[in-house]
This record gives sequence, C-alpha cells and structure tokens, in this order.
Amino acid sequence: MESQVLTLNIFAREMSPYALLTWVGAIAALIVFLICAGRTKVKGSAIALTVVLGIPLALLCARAYYVLARLDFFMSIGLNQFFRTDDEELRTWGAANGAAFWGAVGGAALGAWIAAKATKEKTGKIMDALAPGAALGIFFSRLGEYSIGEGIGPDVSVEGLCFFPIAVVNEWEEWRYSVFLLEAVVALVIFMLLVGDGRKKTDGYRARMFLILYASTQIVLESLRRDNFLRWLFVRVSQVVAAVVLLFLVIAGIIRWTKKDPQARMPKGRVIACTAVFVLLAGVIILLEFAIDKSATLSVGMAYLLETICCAGMGVCAWQVAMKN
Repeated sequence: MESQVLTLNIFAREMSPYALLTWVGAIAALIVFLICAGRTKVKGSAIALTVVLGIPLALLCARAYYVLARLDFFMSIGLNQFFRTDDEELRTWGAANGAAFWGAVGGAALGAWIAAKATKEKTGKIMDALAPGAALGIFFSRLGEYSIGEGIGPDVSVEGLCFFPIAVVNEWEEWRYSVFLLEAVVALVIFMLLVGDGRKKTDGYRARMFLILYASTQIVLESLRRDNFLRWLFVRVSQVVAAVVLLFLVIAGIIRWTKKDPQARMPKGRVIACTAVFVLLAGVIILLEFAIDKSATLSVGMAYLLETICCAGMGVCAWQVAMKN
C-alpha cells in the first residue's frame, strides 16, 4: 500500500496530522512525567537531567532504530546519510517517516538511567515516572498514523464491518481494518492502568508493567499491519523487539529471584514452569506467523485468535516472573 500523506497548514508550514499529534504526545508525556516524578518525590536534579538527556536521546535512538532496521538500504547510500530525510523512499517507507517507537522508548530509558547514576537516584523510581507518559505519547502518535498511510490492516471481507472506527477507506475505495486506532486504544488503556493503581509499589513496578503490557500486545497488533512496517526479510522488526523485551524482563526477574531470601521467593517450580511456557508460546507464535501467510488449512481469523491467546499467555508468564520477584 502506498502512503496516503495528509497535511495541515500550521504557521505557514505544511505538517502532517501525524507530526502534529506526535508533538502533542511528546508534550503530554513530558507533563505527565513531571507530575508523576513530583508525586513520587524524585530528586529535582534527577528530573531535570532526565528531561535534558531523555528528549534528545529519544529522538536519536528512534532514528537509530529505523536506520538499523533498514541497514541494507543505508549501507547502499552511505551511513553518513543517517539524518537524511529528503529522499522520496526515506520519506515514504515505513516506521512513521524515519523513526520508531521502540527506539524512542529505549532512548528515554537510557537518559533516565544516566540521570539516575549521575544524581544517585533510584533508576526504577525515574522509570516508573516515565512509564505513564510513554503510554500517553504513544496513544497520540498512533492516532495520527493514518495520515501518513501507516497502521492499516487487512482488507475488510465482511461488508457489515465497512465503517469507521472498525475500518477506514483509502483512495481506491477499499476498506481496511484500522489497526492504528486499535493500537491507540491499547496505549490509552495501558496509560489508565498505570495511573489508576494508587497502591504503593516497589521501584520499577510501573515501568515493568508498561513494558509487559505494551510488548505482549504489540506482537499481535504488529502482525495485523499491512502497511510499510519495518522488516528484516519477512520478519517484522517490532515483533522481534517486543519478544526480546519480554524475554529480558523474564531473565531479570529470574536474577532478582536468585538474590531473594529463600523464605520470600516464589516457588522454584512456578518460576521454571512460567519460563518454560513462555518459551513454548513464543515458538507457537512463530509457527502461527508462518501459518498466517502460508497455511491453507488454518483460517487467518483462527490463526490471529490463537496468536492473541499465546501473546496473552506470554504476558501472564512474564508478569509472574518479572512482577512478583
């Protein structure tokens, strides 16, 4: 599908609704971070340094993620074109015009980690303050994706579903599922869950909660997309990164478990079982991804239903190991 780029005229400059909403999301994320950091009594110096480092690192890493995902292309034109955006292919090929959400999340987290080390603040405390804003920022950005031809799903085969918000129509009068809107709703729900739980939690709890919920939902939501998503051959980059994030959280949870007082630990059998089921479900998802494209016996709808169940199972297993240790 070619990009359907819509533009607005703001202050005598053309800007896509995506760009506008991304900036709105970034400002909203910053405001939410400042509020959350103030409520949890994060050191003022840590807040300031996180903002100073987090914003440029989020932008830089979002771009770096895109370049690494398209490394073959950038190798062909030269890595000195890292910041180049005037090429037609670069402006229309995927990942929200040359940047990606996972890169931005990683860059902001890196800025928070450096700020924590420099100011001797707890890293988890800063990450917890960042998490709700990250979800809200993603919500706004996802809303604007349609304006650049992104976040579009498969063709709608059921005539009764050919209406907004279930689907959107393109310039060829084809109705396609509005995955971008579903991703926005998921991000908003995650935001509400993060800010709605007022119970006192250990440092890093909300950051891990955000990553588990976002990563486990992204695996199946990215599979639904039929736009210019980033890929390595036939592998969707965001799905791989989401799975790696979940695996990292499981491993980190196991490491924390080994350091706990044996009397306070989760039973060893449960840790082993959750880890084994997590790996098994990841393998099933890989097979289902092949089935979606190749299988003649398993319907696409059934494959997506099974994949959704497996992603939920992976999230539950990661939650058990990462959140309760």
